[in-house]
Amino acid sequence: MSSATLTSLAMLKVHVDQGQDYLDYLRPFILQVLVDHTPDPVTDAVVRDYLRKQFGLEIPERAVQIVLTRLARKHPLKKELGVYHITGKLADPGIATEKARASRHIEAVVSGLIEFSKNTARPITSHDEAVTAICAFLTQFNIPCLRAYLRGTAIPTIKGNQDAHIVLVSEYVLELQKSNPERFESFLVVVQGHMLANALLCPDLQFASKTYKGVTFYLDTPVVVRRLGLEGDAKKAATTKLIELLRKLGATVAVFSHSREELGRVVKGAANHVEDPSSRGTIVMEVRRQGTTKSDLLLLAGQLEEKLKEAQIDVVKTPRYIEEFQIDEKAFEMVLDDEVSYFNPRAREDDINSVRSIYVLRSGIAPLSVEKAQAVLVSSNSGFARAAFEYGKKHEESREVSSVVTDFSLANMAWLKAPLGSPSLPMTELLAFSYAAMQPSKALLDKYLNEIDKLEGQGKITPRDHQLLRSSALAQEELMRLTLGDEEALTALTVTETLSRVEAEIRKEESEKLATELAAHAKTQADHAQTQSELMAERERGRQVQEHLYWRCVRKARRYSWAVAAVVGLIIIAGIVAGLGITSKNPVGGWVLTILSALLAVAVGIDLLCGFSVRDMREKLEKRLLAWLVKREAAATGLQLEETPEAGK
Repeated sequence: MSSATLTSLAMLKVHVDQGQDYLDYLRPFILQVLVDHTPDPVTDAVVRDYLRKQFGLEIPERAVQIVLTRLARKHPLKKELGVYHITGKLADPGIATEKARASRHIEAVVSGLIEFSKNTARPITSHDEAVTAICAFLTQFNIPCLRAYLRGTAIPTIKGNQDAHIVLVSEYVLELQKSNPERFESFLVVVQGHMLANALLCPDLQFASKTYKGVTFYLDTPVVVRRLGLEGDAKKAATTKLIELLRKLGATVAVFSHSREELGRVVKGAANHVEDPSSRGTIVMEVRRQGTTKSDLLLLAGQLEEKLKEAQIDVVKTPRYIEEFQIDEKAFEMVLDDEVSYFNPRAREDDINSVRSIYVLRSGIAPLSVEKAQAVLVSSNSGFARAAFEYGKKHEESREVSSVVTDFSLANMAWLKAPLGSPSLPMTELLAFSYAAMQPSKALLDKYLNEIDKLEGQGKITPRDHQLLRSSALAQEELMRLTLGDEEALTALTVTETLSRVEAEIRKEESEKLATELAAHAKTQADHAQTQSELMAERERGRQVQEHLYWRCVRKARRYSWAVAAVVGLIIIAGIVAGLGITSKNPVGGWVLTILSALLAVAVGIDLLCGFSVRDMREKLEKRLLAWLVKREAAATGLQLEETPEAGK
């Protein structure tokens, strides 16, 4: 794996900042391939292979085909017998400058990862290994469970188990976010580029509606749990941003009434176990870390209606069973059990109820896109989404669009509709994933707890040590640093080292409280952290200004385009009146009717030859007005639309 992939992703981000749309930002890459290699004939497969070799991107032939068609309109490229031939000198797109600039970002990120890894359990020893680790991390940001996507990511296939690398890069991202905002922004550029590249995997996205009007997204219970902050601030921020964007795009966001009841049981269950030392569920561990008490959770359980309303999530009554649209629940349960391990049978029943409810709400329609699906269930569980997708292959109603999509898949697709309208969403998704990756899996945690129980029984650690290792959030952080999530790396020696690190950290904290020499240093660190926080806050304010500007321009472009369409419509109606032979006694009126009649004839001719329609004209005008308004208002306010920052130093 070379750094070409990462560099290309960063370049994609720059192109979308310049206002280009979907496949247009692939155009300079393909043109550069044609200039550099002058293949003859020019086929989809040949160009696809050059894109992989030269830019490290795995692009489907269908996407290449569409871009070649566009290029042929303005460049000496002629199609004969199904293939293209270069018939003249092609203009060099000159992306070398962009590539050099993007490369600086990548090199800063890669070298930073190598340096960071030196203090971890598995130091990265080469540039190529660091690039592979980052690519493995990025492949987690894919769009699964939509039939139109032949691949989950534009990154070429990475061989081997990369789980440890994913955990390492997650830790690196969180460290950058705290201490190096410039380099964090450089990493974020690559993540945004990858999210944009996901559109290239499904060229049909360019024809999708720009809104989700008429679609209701029903949130699975775990997604609502995230919105309530019960799995940490990072996941809450990501879910909040997703809901805001969906609503701006015209969608309705809701939960089924049975999911609302399940939510109440989940919160009350966490309250009942938060004080139990042996309990280690995801919510319980997080609320302990936050210092949330049993009474806090019980209070929340009684305020769920208000909290859902505050989050702009509607509660919709679960639809009744309708035999015509009923799924084979036993068959789906078998598929579900292959993908998801349920510890609570009631949770499985609720998931099945949610899926069969989506089928009822779709009422037998077979949508070809999410925008036409009417109802979609949103889950944070990729295994659940896969099970629904596999089951749906046998049913016309969900063969193209699964009944369940993951929250990240939906976030990516929604963001592609308006990247400039929600500039913070990729960052919140990046941080949410990184925090989640740093939590030990149940299997690792079980093995760890069994190991400390055994060591206490053997008298190798004290009861105090045992309690510290079991309940300390710091102990879990050190465990992940030492093992990078790998169960095989967990041994008695690992536990001992974890204890040593935790005790050393505690001693260090106590020492710092007493040592006056370190007080000045602590203040310096605090000032530095404040400066970094202010810098991040300033960037966030800029993103919010950009977001408000974008949606204001959307509304203006829509109003102006409808006004023009109305005028054109009136002219056509007047022309029809003239064409029907209606005359005017006034000579001027007669001339006007004659001109309008001629205009109608021209319009009919254009319609016959080009398929012109007022609706198509209005939509194209709205798109062009939007791009013009965004640039004009950004220039008028002095706002610089997000550009690739200089590489972190």
